[in-house]
Amino acid sequence: MSNQGTGRSTVESLVERVAGAVLFVLVFIGTLLWGSLPFTIGVAIAAVVGSVELFSMFETKGQATPTAALIGISGSIAFVVLAHYEPIESFGYVTAAIIFASFMWYMLVLRHVKPTKAVALTVLAPLLTGFLLSHLVMIRDATSAGNSNYYSGWWIVLYLMILIWLYDVAAWAVGRKIGRTKMAPSISPNKSWEGTIAGTVVVLGLSVLLRLIMSAMLGTHMFPWFSYWVALAIGVIVCVLGPLGDLSESLMKRDYGIKDMGKLIPGHGGIMDRFDSTMFTAPAVFYFLYYFVLR
Repeated sequence: MSNQGTGRSTVESLVERVAGAVLFVLVFIGTLLWGSLPFTIGVAIAAVVGSVELFSMFETKGQATPTAALIGISGSIAFVVLAHYEPIESFGYVTAAIIFASFMWYMLVLRHVKPTKAVALTVLAPLLTGFLLSHLVMIRDATSAGNSNYYSGWWIVLYLMILIWLYDVAAWAVGRKIGRTKMAPSISPNKSWEGTIAGTVVVLGLSVLLRLIMSAMLGTHMFPWFSYWVALAIGVIVCVLGPLGDLSESLMKRDYGIKDMGKLIPGHGGIMDRFDSTMFTAPAVFYFLYYFVLR
């Protein structure tokens, strides 16, 4: 965010950003609390919107067609739905189906189009949105399975998202105030090492504090596996992969010459802009829990 402009425009921008963040958080937590199926539907909708944003971006360079977008969006929905019913095992089938459908479309119908990049982008969109975001559904369901209250898993998803949000806020606020050392000026000029360090310190400290609060509210019997080292490990994942997800999306936006992926969330851009860090952290957290903690 630029520091230039009048005081009024800065205040208005900040108010819009805060209002957009509050609205997003309320909607996210609302679907999360509602239940496993409503949350799955919510994630599927987010994946669809994210796919539309990506294909709209591809279209600016003539690299997408409506049919390609339909294939990609269908794949995004399939990833999320299968994450709820048959996680992990079915993902390979979905990926293979998307690749096959893409090649068939460009080989049999659009024979004048160079297929390599077109197929790659058609496959990339559902992988970035449906596949990566579907891990939020799997985290919720996997961490509920061993508890008497099946819906208790929403605490773990909320814990992860709070850490991501806190990192973003701390990094943005400190970077905006005292950020001098650019982290990746050719990719994202507004990101600084000062902001990154601030976000890391805040998240690592609060990851343990939030675990203490969860234990006090729920009791250790609810999540006997959720030790302090697990809480800290999730914090480390957020601090390492969150910024990489952010920078990866910034790299794509710079390549296509756009500022935001969309305009759905006031002051924050689109779904891809809001979930960029989550797309990298959620899969890592799920596989960490699945292979090293829950077994």
